[in-house]
Amino acid sequence: MRRIIIALIIFISIIPLSAGDYHDVSFSIGHGIYRWPEKGISFSYRVNIGLSERWEMDVWGISELLPIPFADNMFGIDFSAAILGPRSTASKIAGSGMNTLIGIGGFYRTGNNGAGPMISITPLTIGSPISGRRERLFRTAVGYDAVNNGVVVLFSLIDIDFFVRGTYRDYF
Repeated sequence: MRRIIIALIIFISIIPLSAGDYHDVSFSIGHGIYRWPEKGISFSYRVNIGLSERWEMDVWGISELLPIPFADNMFGIDFSAAILGPRSTASKIAGSGMNTLIGIGGFYRTGNNGAGPMISITPLTIGSPISGRRERLFRTAVGYDAVNNGVVVLFSLIDIDFFVRGTYRDYF
């Protein structure tokens, strides 16, 4: 399963590297939690691909780090819209430096084979693709686990996006 997920992330991140316009790419790492109460330490990671001036796609995961690394994982994909302004202008002019993201997507959990739809909100993002870095603060997501008939709540205090394509380096 891990090999499939790693291959999928690599494949998704390689394709848009040759694309133009709004197809910026970033890798992200940060805090993530989806079990309450948390009995260890978990972290989140993601690949983010810009789709348009306001839309982006995230392929993400949250994995347990302690006490047993990668013993329980949650993976997902979501499509997010920037609410306060354009996230990218596909030029040297930066998009909105502060924004709010609202997303919809789905998840899969390896611990109990749970899966289902989810909605998310990131009330504050600081930075943009043109600056090469963006911080996402207080991301919260709520999903319905259709397999186990339950509710899943995700929370991330901070995620930091490191853009590898679509930054100021690509326009000068």
